[in-house]
Amino acid sequence: MTSRGPRAGNEDPLKRLDSYILAQLLGALGFFVLVFTGVVWLTQAVRLIDTVIASGQGAAIFLTFSALVMPQVLVIVLPLSAIGAALYAINRLYGESELVVMMAAGLGPLGLIRPVAIFGAIMGAAMAAVLLFLVPAAGTALADRTQAIRSDLAQALIVERQFIHPMPGITLFISDTSRQGEMAGIFLNDQREFARPVTYSAEHAILVREGMEARLVMRDGVAITLDARSQQINTVKFDQFVFDLSDLLREQSTRIPRPSEYWVLDLLRPSAEMLASGRYSAGDFVAEGHYKLTLPILAVIYPLIALVTILAGGYRRSGFGRRVIVAVGVALILQILTFATRSQVQERPMAWPLMYLPILLGFAYVAILTRRLSRPRRRSRRAEAPA
Repeated sequence: MTSRGPRAGNEDPLKRLDSYILAQLLGALGFFVLVFTGVVWLTQAVRLIDTVIASGQGAAIFLTFSALVMPQVLVIVLPLSAIGAALYAINRLYGESELVVMMAAGLGPLGLIRPVAIFGAIMGAAMAAVLLFLVPAAGTALADRTQAIRSDLAQALIVERQFIHPMPGITLFISDTSRQGEMAGIFLNDQREFARPVTYSAEHAILVREGMEARLVMRDGVAITLDARSQQINTVKFDQFVFDLSDLLREQSTRIPRPSEYWVLDLLRPSAEMLASGRYSAGDFVAEGHYKLTLPILAVIYPLIALVTILAGGYRRSGFGRRVIVAVGVALILQILTFATRSQVQERPMAWPLMYLPILLGFAYVAILTRRLSRPRRRSRRAEAPA
């Protein structure tokens, strides 16, 4: 019984320190996730708004699309938040001398690395869940919903008092619609032939669809063209004019899944069915598969890079601005190398081991600086031994 007391006393303070440091990291993580998610989501929201408005959908569809695009946002946000939270929390603990007190009490670099490694493991697990499960499922659902909305030609075209773009080069405006599908006050601009744009204006119109053919039948209108050479405007009145929209249906009849929509095991060994379309090569699938495996490991490394970089130079009252820049720079280099090696694997699938080079470099960086941090303590103990 007496032998267990000191052990329990020695373990409890370490667990408390681990929990305290981990709580600081997780608290900072929540802030950075919110900030980065807002910024990155805004860049994605522009495309979503364009898709929703062009198809005449409402706010419910926009919210659904926003939820489905969130896994792709988290792929960008989580690594940034991991290193941002680690830098902020460690800088704060070091700047307020809390880490100095911990190290003076005998907590070595390995003891400090332990809670940061746990934090990195949490981030890596979150990244793995997002990349391996959420991204394929949400990506497929988003693509299917987008195709379904665009293929619903009547819903996409018959929208009152909005300029919509059902296909590249086509702009349509409808003043009024009826329950029977009839339209009034039609404006249609066709710029698919840039040198000869045509503008149609009609009193009434109706959409006719048969199988893979769709036509917009306009009545009592005028067609306006501009002669590029003479710069003269030509107008032709018509009682009835048929505008072919079959190209719109043909473009949306088939959908080829992107590599990100497949599960990682399928990506590592693409089947003949996956390659049949010819749009994506074997390298595209293999590179995507290993990309989904490397990113979670990098998410584990980034907080460790932040810790060893800040601790490497010792305590400074003036702050650690330069070390923060160095840590961000190292993480940025690893991320650039990841993209560079991914592009190489897309061209040469057998070169997939290159994608793990940034991971090896990251661990080597952490190991070298950790060893450097341990040397001064060992020397000081050896120097004190003879005395």
